[in-house]
Amino acid sequence: MGIVTDEDDDLPAPRQADAPPRLNAVQLDIFHAVVATGSVTAASRRLNLSQPAVSRRLADLERTLGFALFLREGKRLIITPEGTAFHDELTVSYVGLERLAKVARDIRELRRGHLRLAAIPALCFGPVPRAVAAFMDQHPQIKMTFEVHASARILDALAAGLLDVGVTQVPGAYSGLTVEHTFRAPCLCVMPEGHPLTERKVVTLADLAAYPLICLPPDTEVGHALLARLEALGPVTPRAETLTSMAACALVAAGAGISLVDPFTASSFADGKIVARPFTPTLDFTFRILRPEGRVASRSVRSLVDILTAHIAADPRVAR
Repeated sequence: MGIVTDEDDDLPAPRQADAPPRLNAVQLDIFHAVVATGSVTAASRRLNLSQPAVSRRLADLERTLGFALFLREGKRLIITPEGTAFHDELTVSYVGLERLAKVARDIRELRRGHLRLAAIPALCFGPVPRAVAAFMDQHPQIKMTFEVHASARILDALAAGLLDVGVTQVPGAYSGLTVEHTFRAPCLCVMPEGHPLTERKVVTLADLAAYPLICLPPDTEVGHALLARLEALGPVTPRAETLTSMAACALVAAGAGISLVDPFTASSFADGKIVARPFTPTLDFTFRILRPEGRVASRSVRSLVDILTAHIAADPRVAR
């Protein structure tokens, strides 16, 4: 490796070790610094230690290893072949430590990872995709998977630990979930352009009974609540039933009838083909941000939840 020149203390002769030595990180840093800088003086300056302290720790390392790292010729230190071989291995270890330090920095600064988020179709419009875009902009090195599923599938996937975050509706009781936040958004009545109800500022429950009605299934929160309220008007049979608000809006746009849907989906169809009006009595579209229960949220998951919460809460369609 070369010659190290400097004043040095007399170093004790190394001894043979009977067992693998327990190495001291400070001693290894000193040995590496002496070889890297070319002198004990430079190494002491780099490490902010006195020259006697550097020499003493170097001697301690040789005793621990059981072989000489340097030959002493007056004021000169000449690295031995054994010292060279040991330093070569030490350099490999330093590279590994530097990689670990980089990994730690990447984790601390949210530069690595893969998050899986799922939302129901109604929430693929508006604040949720905007929140995902904001998260990706803030953390460009974190891979995102954004899936769209029905509520039941999202809940099952969360409970099984297959998703990091879900934004969906939840039935009355569901185990295996941690609720981060709950939001409400009043449903709107949607109708084709030119429909008689477009003259109303607010559509009432009685108005629904007078026209062909497109409903969500009774096993959905909105569908169940609407059908329960319609029972008070007598026998009201929906003209059609659809699984999603998007399908309901598509049928409304085609002139098949009117419907009650969440405001996010209604806004996405606001292209002149359908018209939306407030509905009374208020029927809320309630949804939640969820995580798997019993799993500690990573810093990246917490960041995603915070960004989702902020974007949803700021949306004017969400009840305050």
